[in-house]
Amino acid sequence: MTHALITLATLSVLAIGSSTAFAQVFTGRVDVTIEDATGGRMPGVLVELTGPGAQSEVSDAQGQAHFLNMPVGTYTLKASLPGFNPFTNNEVQVATGAATPLMIRLAVAGLPEMINVTAVSPLVDTKRETTTTHLTLEELQNIPTARDPWVVLQTVPTIYVDRVNVGGSESGQQSVYLGKGSVGTDNTWNIDGVPITDMGATGSTPTYFDFDMFQEMAITTGGANAQNPTPGVQLNLVLKKGSNTAHGNVRYYFENEALQGNNLSQSFAQQLDTVAGGLSAACRGSNFTEHCGNRTDSYKDYGFDLGGPLLRDHLWGWGSRGKTNPRNLTLNGDPDETVLENYALKIDGRVSANTRGNFTFFQGNKLKSGRDAGPTRPQETTWDQDGPTKYYKGEGTFVVAHSLFAAARYAYVSSSFQLKPKGGLDADFYKDDAGVWHNSYYFYTTTRPQYYAGGDASYFKDRHELKFGFAWRRTPVDSLSQVTGRHIITFHVEYPKMVAQAQQDYVLRTVGEYANAFVTDTISMNRLTVIAGLRWDRQTSSLAATTAPAVLNVPLLPAVTAKAVQNAYEFSNVAPRVGITYALDHSRKTVARGSYAMFASQLPGTAAAFISPIQPYTYIYYNAVDRNGNRVADLNEIDFAAGVRGSNNVDLAHPGVASTTNTIGAIRAPRTQEMLFGIDRELMPNFGASATVTYRYMDNFLWNPRNGVTPASYVQSGTFTGTFESLGTVSVPLYSALSAQPGYHAEHRPDYHRRYLGFELSLIKRMSNRWMGRAAVASTSWNEYFDSAAAILDKTRTVSPSGDYSNLQSSGPLVNGGTVAVQSAGSGKSDTFLVAPRYQVVANTFYQGPWGLDFAANWLLRQGYAQPFYRSRVNTGDPVVSNKSVLLVSKVDDFRLQRVSSLDARLEKIFKFDRFSAAFDLDVFNLFNRATILQRQLDARVTTFNNILELMNPRILRIGARLFF
Repeated sequence: MTHALITLATLSVLAIGSSTAFAQVFTGRVDVTIEDATGGRMPGVLVELTGPGAQSEVSDAQGQAHFLNMPVGTYTLKASLPGFNPFTNNEVQVATGAATPLMIRLAVAGLPEMINVTAVSPLVDTKRETTTTHLTLEELQNIPTARDPWVVLQTVPTIYVDRVNVGGSESGQQSVYLGKGSVGTDNTWNIDGVPITDMGATGSTPTYFDFDMFQEMAITTGGANAQNPTPGVQLNLVLKKGSNTAHGNVRYYFENEALQGNNLSQSFAQQLDTVAGGLSAACRGSNFTEHCGNRTDSYKDYGFDLGGPLLRDHLWGWGSRGKTNPRNLTLNGDPDETVLENYALKIDGRVSANTRGNFTFFQGNKLKSGRDAGPTRPQETTWDQDGPTKYYKGEGTFVVAHSLFAAARYAYVSSSFQLKPKGGLDADFYKDDAGVWHNSYYFYTTTRPQYYAGGDASYFKDRHELKFGFAWRRTPVDSLSQVTGRHIITFHVEYPKMVAQAQQDYVLRTVGEYANAFVTDTISMNRLTVIAGLRWDRQTSSLAATTAPAVLNVPLLPAVTAKAVQNAYEFSNVAPRVGITYALDHSRKTVARGSYAMFASQLPGTAAAFISPIQPYTYIYYNAVDRNGNRVADLNEIDFAAGVRGSNNVDLAHPGVASTTNTIGAIRAPRTQEMLFGIDRELMPNFGASATVTYRYMDNFLWNPRNGVTPASYVQSGTFTGTFESLGTVSVPLYSALSAQPGYHAEHRPDYHRRYLGFELSLIKRMSNRWMGRAAVASTSWNEYFDSAAAILDKTRTVSPSGDYSNLQSSGPLVNGGTVAVQSAGSGKSDTFLVAPRYQVVANTFYQGPWGLDFAANWLLRQGYAQPFYRSRVNTGDPVVSNKSVLLVSKVDDFRLQRVSSLDARLEKIFKFDRFSAAFDLDVFNLFNRATILQRQLDARVTTFNNILELMNPRILRIGARLFF
């Protein structure tokens, strides 16, 4: 750690080197072309750019000057040459990952000066090679949202999120979200150019954020940029910074029960009270007319940020502190409270005209009480969570020569947290016949540091712009997952009959390492621009030595030791990227574009756990009968004499072996190939439209079948039949392998692929004439295909398939051409199955009215997610996995939840004073007070089958006050 901080400090002060491989994505640029009155190019013109950053250039032989790696914001640009009138523009806007082209004509001295009034990031960018949505500070501050990154993500067409956040009701937990046919493990998170993606929960963020830290967000869903590492959603968070102009913001937002409506009718609430395990006491006390359903008990969000010059023109500082405290009530009234605390500091310095540096510190801590509370998780089974994440980054940018720009970054992330059940670590827990957990739950603790370094550079020559770079990252993970008490979980099966499952601790120690390099050449030929690039990635996951202790009184679960294995997984990929844009008219207001890109999927840092003899969910189970009424299987109630009824990840003939029978074959990273076609049109000044069609073909998927098992090994062993509400009578064939050998083998899944097809249309109105807006519609499909019988191992149709890096124990729906459904997991909603919506509409607008009154609205509409009803723990007699969750419907999306429609609105009053302004906000969320069903009990085994588990929170008013300058 000391070495890391010394490296950071040195880099910040000296600011010498080459930049991270992602620098151009997280900053912006300005491209200036200078002509005289006749249209001739003018070399030798001094061009000065000042604002959030400062830089000067002299135009080259082509009359061009380029300003790279510029922090986002508003700049002043000046151009001067002896004998000509100077040029000044005070409104040059720079956006993340975007190029601002500016055409300047200088008049001979003595003639009227020619001045453009504005030069915003173009609505039509002739060099655009990605599908990226930019959310400016204006939109982040003025549009009513729940103020976290996940609600912003759901406003981007083709991205869909697993929950509905009404006024902050879900801001205490990460959302699961998907993009264009990509899995969640391909999502990436970045702060100011540094990837911070949590590789222990790959695709998620290791921390939470203060919403007022952000200057801008840029969200990329596809395209041919060789700097984009994966086919997933690339979220780039740009922090604010200091400048020569002091700026600050203080805010306080507040909600409580008194500001909340009721979205359940009395009859519906009474019905829920009967079937959902009981609503809250407050709801019953009101005779089911108030305080019913999922609700916000209270919400507070307050903090400040301040930035300005420390030494004018040379040193600038910015800092922030924020706290968010949502407290929610579940359907049955159980509380779920979160406290998010955030601190940030950024220091920028200018060593010389050609050398700049900065240092950033960020800390985010999450304190949570009652995590995962719900109808199936009463208070004693919920988790208390704590653990801070700290982020240190040093950066330098350097103008090497007139046409060569470079920069460097080094970062260290310290991250750890634990989930401790409220029931304590000594209690045994159980799951009753209604599918409800009791007494306690799993304990989990983890440490996940990250180390990052990288560099890139840009070189200009004639029509060519060459970019190249390299980056390296290391992500160790050390974690423990433990069953509390005697390490025995009890499952009721028509109580007092029970199943006693003895489960070993899951101890994990892995190290992920990632290296990449890229090169891109952008060739400009009048209206035609060609961007050709190549990306190389090397990804490895290694296993570190560790030991899992024995389970007492269960001889078949002795201690197990895992030996270190270097580079258990190793992927090396070269991915070509090419994009072409063509301006259809001389004014360049209409641009057609097309691109091809290949992506390698992101290797989870913990993938090497597959090769460890210590596996997750290592257990054996026995029959038991409760004789003393405590509802858990005591040792004297377990029928050891009848023998083991089933097991998972245990070689019953050789328990406790120190080596694994799992093996890894010659595999490559899963691959995505993308073709994108689009057209952009500036309809009028500050108003543009963009239409895009995206096609993706995904293959090279991985699976881990049981050793000695082939498709021919499976024969029908029976049929599951039953009659269920909404489904009627079902008859599902069950299959079992004739025999199996211990262990699993990682290999490519043969003759299997997926396809994605999506269309999106976006309209963007920049702030002018007192209003701005952004609207989009999208229609998407994501399907899987089985090209031969070899693509299916176990023909038993289950609710969802096993993952690429886990043991193959669940086959999935197995419908050729069927919809891909992804079960929300980790921090997600476990009974939510995300499927690509056939329709999605997002829109927001902001209007500056008279008398200092402002009006804003935000609307989301999407198709409901899938309801793949299933029956868990169906015994098939399969030696690979005997109990299976059998799918009861033909297709996963035969049944869908209700469509989601949510409208939020804001009324704001602005008071302007000499040195600052004050704003008072009234935000209304779920304006029409909808009670949309968001989750049902999908498991037909439990007595609460098809019951409602979650409703959309009711209408709520948020009161806010802001002071800013």
